[in-house]
Amino acid sequence: MPVRTDPHPACRAPLLLAGAAYALALAYLSWPLPLAAGSSLVDPLALGQAGGVWGRADLDLLVWILAWSAHALATDPLHLFQANIFHPAPDTLASSENLLGLAPLAAPLYWLTQNPILTYNVTVLVTLWLAAVCTFVAVRSWSGSAAAGFLAGAAFALGPQLLGSFIRLHCSAVHFFPLVLLLAWRAAGAPRARTLVLLALVTALQLLAGVYVAFELVVLLFAFAPALVIEARRHGRSGLAPLAALAAGALALAVVAPAYLRVRAAGTLPGLADALEHVTTTSPEPSLVLRWLLADLTLPIAVLATIGLVAGAGPLHLRLALLLAAILGLALGAGTKLSLVPGSGLPSLYEVLMRVVPGFAGMRSSSRFVVVALLALDLLAGLGAARVLDLAGAAFGARARRSAGALVCAAAMLLVVVRAPTPPLPLVRVPLAGLAFAVHGWLREHGEGGAVLDVPVANAGMDGAALLATGRAMIGSTLHFLPLLNGYSGHPPPASHLVATLAQRLPDRASFAALCALAPPRWIVVHGGLLDDAQDAAWRRAESELELLVAARFGHDTIYDAGPGCARAADPSIAALDATSRDATRTFGGTPLTPLEPGTVRGTIAGALPERVVAGSFRWLWLDVRNDGAAVLPGLAGTVPGAVQLQARWRDAATGEVVSRGEVTPLATDLRTGESVRAQIPISVPRKPGAYHLEIGLLQQGSGWLADRASDDRFVVRGRVEVEPG
Repeated sequence: MPVRTDPHPACRAPLLLAGAAYALALAYLSWPLPLAAGSSLVDPLALGQAGGVWGRADLDLLVWILAWSAHALATDPLHLFQANIFHPAPDTLASSENLLGLAPLAAPLYWLTQNPILTYNVTVLVTLWLAAVCTFVAVRSWSGSAAAGFLAGAAFALGPQLLGSFIRLHCSAVHFFPLVLLLAWRAAGAPRARTLVLLALVTALQLLAGVYVAFELVVLLFAFAPALVIEARRHGRSGLAPLAALAAGALALAVVAPAYLRVRAAGTLPGLADALEHVTTTSPEPSLVLRWLLADLTLPIAVLATIGLVAGAGPLHLRLALLLAAILGLALGAGTKLSLVPGSGLPSLYEVLMRVVPGFAGMRSSSRFVVVALLALDLLAGLGAARVLDLAGAAFGARARRSAGALVCAAAMLLVVVRAPTPPLPLVRVPLAGLAFAVHGWLREHGEGGAVLDVPVANAGMDGAALLATGRAMIGSTLHFLPLLNGYSGHPPPASHLVATLAQRLPDRASFAALCALAPPRWIVVHGGLLDDAQDAAWRRAESELELLVAARFGHDTIYDAGPGCARAADPSIAALDATSRDATRTFGGTPLTPLEPGTVRGTIAGALPERVVAGSFRWLWLDVRNDGAAVLPGLAGTVPGAVQLQARWRDAATGEVVSRGEVTPLATDLRTGESVRAQIPISVPRKPGAYHLEIGLLQQGSGWLADRASDDRFVVRGRVEVEPG
């Protein structure tokens, strides 16, 4: 069957019908979200997906990204990446996805409504709808069958893989993948100016829709490129035209690349060794990746994909290109668990790309590449369904073919229903006009451009309650877009952990002075309802001790004007040094960031350790750290080599082997001889019950634990802990 290169006007009716059917299917799958799109989000905590609290934190981040991008494009587009979180760190939008390719849809909606919740929900639904429509158009164009295209669109865009992304827009925004392939194919055979321009534009928008999806599209096009050249030569052409259009679209990355290069140079993004370790520990087994894929495809679609590969509509080189894409998607989905040559000891394709391709080392979640295989196989299934319909028509006539086409469309809708999550979809209300966000409404009217600190502060990835509070603060900041000391992202800036540690210790006077010197807040918003009684009472006392002025109160929330007190409290000994770069030589306090000599390191850590804890739980412990050695401990710095930090580690009580290491926390002060500081440390309890020895000590970045290097081990506190099931 010849491949259709230009849609006939008669095809508009099937396209409209398919689009309407997809819209109805999305309404069913997302119900009751369409009724509450302006005030509610799909709730990851109730959905049981995407890591629960971390899923909600990611969701809040994505809502904020769309709103910030729209705001910045309208007010100051040249400083798009100077976002309002992690103040005063630069380029903070580049610490995560930027979603800039979604701005043509999301930005006008936000400008019209000023509603970040509505903007996010509509953007998700429209991208899913576009993914279905674009898949429909591609398969119909290649096969001539609207019914086969309808099935492929439903299989790809309305299945678990993408529908699970109601809360992960950066994963589901693959809407233009099929259209890029189709336009490149058309340009290979007939490189008309309109097709080439549209190909470059769609490629640019898709590449800018997210960092992960950009690499996924590159993998897909790498598999497709040989078929494009073959198709071009079939028409007497070289194939350079579509490749040039794709390259022109890729030039759009020049808009975002400088910011990501700057944050990499500053040490925000992990190094190759850390990235490889993370991918190695999180990569799924190849058998698990295959089970995921087959569960998403379902057996009927897998059978049709096999038919499509062997004898489907469209030329063989098209089908082989889709097979290669599926193979690459599966291989990359397994991360480092699948060697280039199984059993040979050679590295995986994923590891090779991490070492060779610039930026690929930041792709820490290999399983996201499964979407490449999913699309390729769904497209093959569409080509297979078209071949089956052709055979039905040849054997039984045109009427039978139409009846079979109707059955295929009905089967597509049945597939949607069978794979759908149990309705209704759980929602969580985010009423931006309610009491919970009243402080942000006040700041919009009275903030005067001042920086905001929102308490409690997230300072550990396992602190779920603080992560939820930080997400709410980020969404609340879309009402005013004042600089926010708080923040959450996949790759926080190097100094953000230091700022968060100082903020978490508030209202401690010394921490307040250091914070005012490094990142002075004008406003401190304290959510008393999220603090315990002792913390709430401490903030009440701080009103006079730190010269905080009560600007407004809304229920349990208090807004303090910290400006005058902060200006007077700022520690003048903290110099304006760069202690956030990997090349930093001194802390903010001027202490050299050099390895400490073992003989000069002496001190104690004192604090009560728990005797029994619940497996998999999380808590904060407060300890007193005292320096009795001759050297100053360089702790007032970001996460850089030479900085002294706190860490907990767990040893198996029977073997003495270290089985778990916790997150590091900055000491957050240059601790001089005879000085002490009360510091907090996050404790993540092992998931396996049993007897352990918990150790908490100081480490120096790049040199290891001080207790392991010193002449004595007093710079550590130890205790036997029983980890109970829970």
